Amino acid sequence: KTKEPAQRARYERSLAAQDLERLVLSMKANLGYTLPAACDAVAMPCAVLAASSDTLHGMEQVASVVERLPNATLIEVPSNQYAHEADVLADVEPFYEAVG
Repeated sequence: KTKEPAQRARYERSLAAQDLERLVLSMKANLGYTLPAACDAVAMPCAVLAASSDTLHGMEQVASVVERLPNATLIEVPSNQYAHEADVLADVEPFYEAVG
């Protein structure tokens, strides 16, 4: 359901390269998984990248994850594709500088 052709191609390549049996087992193992209501034990600062244009990972879901992680910072990026390109480092660098 991605609107970005390059991202769709990346997903298709990744899926085609998978061991189908392992993929099915992994999906079955993750059915019904939910993130704990609180993730207080996660002490490491986390940068979470998200794009409002990303139809696979909705911003509400991302915001919920960020709220549960005590040291998480949401970094909004222009697109999911951009999050996989080297240019995204300019957006992430201030986070790294802040956490030292």
